[in-house]
Amino acid sequence: MKVLYIAAECKPFAKMGGVGDVAGELPPALKKQGVDIEVVIPSYGSIKPEIVKKHVKKKNLYRYDVPFAVPGKPDNVEAVAVHRGRLEGVPVFFIENETYFEGTSPDNPNLRYDRPYVTSDDVPFKDDIIRFSFFSEACLELIRKRKPDIVHINDWVLGYLFGRMKMEGLTPKRVLTIHNIGYQANIWKASIQGWHIQKLQFDPGVGPLFNDPNGNDVNAMRLGLELADRVNAVSPTYSREMIQPENAGAFFEGGKGLDAITRRVASEDRLVGILNGFVYKHEPTGEAFEEILVKKAEARKQLAQAFADPDALLLGFVGRAVEQKFKLLTEPLEGRPILDHILDLEGVNVAILGTGVPEYESFIGNVATRHFDGPLTYLQFLQMPRRKNYSFTIAFDREMAKLISLGSDVFLMPSLFEPCGITQMESMANATPPLVRWTGGLVDTVIPHYEDGGTGFGFDGTSREEVLWSLLGIVKTARDLYAHNKEAFRALQQNGFNTRFTWDASAKEYVETLYQPVL
Repeated sequence: MKVLYIAAECKPFAKMGGVGDVAGELPPALKKQGVDIEVVIPSYGSIKPEIVKKHVKKKNLYRYDVPFAVPGKPDNVEAVAVHRGRLEGVPVFFIENETYFEGTSPDNPNLRYDRPYVTSDDVPFKDDIIRFSFFSEACLELIRKRKPDIVHINDWVLGYLFGRMKMEGLTPKRVLTIHNIGYQANIWKASIQGWHIQKLQFDPGVGPLFNDPNGNDVNAMRLGLELADRVNAVSPTYSREMIQPENAGAFFEGGKGLDAITRRVASEDRLVGILNGFVYKHEPTGEAFEEILVKKAEARKQLAQAFADPDALLLGFVGRAVEQKFKLLTEPLEGRPILDHILDLEGVNVAILGTGVPEYESFIGNVATRHFDGPLTYLQFLQMPRRKNYSFTIAFDREMAKLISLGSDVFLMPSLFEPCGITQMESMANATPPLVRWTGGLVDTVIPHYEDGGTGFGFDGTSREEVLWSLLGIVKTARDLYAHNKEAFRALQQNGFNTRFTWDASAKEYVETLYQPVL
């Protein structure tokens, strides 16, 4: 079987999130399973020249023009060049276009288009909707040239492609992987007037499937769902969660307004859940475990210098300071944020590394001084008494992230939702038991501490208060186990270290539950 695997990002070329990890690691594993697979990504201007030199083997393999209407220019044409490279033996095609993948926004010269995603100033998603609808259009000719049996796309960014394939009569089977159903690119129809994307809206066969079910918008994720022959979520539990309605009162995200669509897709036997894999650096041997414990002690000693009591349980958090990852820590319980309650626990230190939404960045800094009423000046911040069991870094720092994952006693991951998650896999590989919300892929990868073979700690609830009290309670449980039962805690560490979620296993499921059935 021949598969054209298309994504907005792929490491090591361009990576902003989990899609980049999957696109860089799954295709080589699929090739080992005998799949004739080729990857397609945009050729972003920000891709480092040394990476291009290493991986790109043939420049200008194809050159062609892509009709792409823009407001006021219905006959606009964009020039495309396709370069071919290789990644671990897998062919990679880079689609180059100066307008949408190299320069800046025509409306805002400060908005750079040379990277996977941008934040639009006016209408959310608008720039990326235009850019990736163009990417989809540019892929049509490549599909004609490469003649795959299956076109496999990732997330909303290529939902447009399935619609255009149907309109153009292209017959490869269609597979969609959903990494996060919360991102749907739903945009008011008036905002795309005059753009090429309106072809989808006005097509009698495709247009109704493009309509957002909850408003006067179009919805790229829905379009992909409707037209896919097979859909997979990146964990089994997430595939079950996305067919349920949202319940904000219990911090449950569900299908984010598309649950009626996903339930129908599931009822038609088109939806499965396949857990992502992880690339491990150590074999699960006793010797390797002892070696990681030595490295762990060194990293922990470095982190613990920031605290008055270096022997207390060290909870580490690494993640984007955004609602998904951080909201629960800011939620009030009896008038104070839950993170404040955690920091009030005796025998607990907390180290946080994160950057993202200004609101959450301010909270990370202010909790150090128990100040929750608004922003502080830098001088006020320095003058206020500081907590002695709390350290924080507001930055994107890969080395600090590795240090916290390795050096913490417990890795804190209180996600609102988590389609799969990778940092909990990394923390377990570092012999750091994760403390997670029982949601999505966290359910599928972490075994509760009280069960045989336990690897970490978890919490949840059926109401807002229950979720928050459960979070506070499980931190106490982790602290007590760490302080009073070293043998049981070491078993958690070793069980996690020995656990393996491999891409070879994932790739086998992709072939058996996605590719073979659609063919």
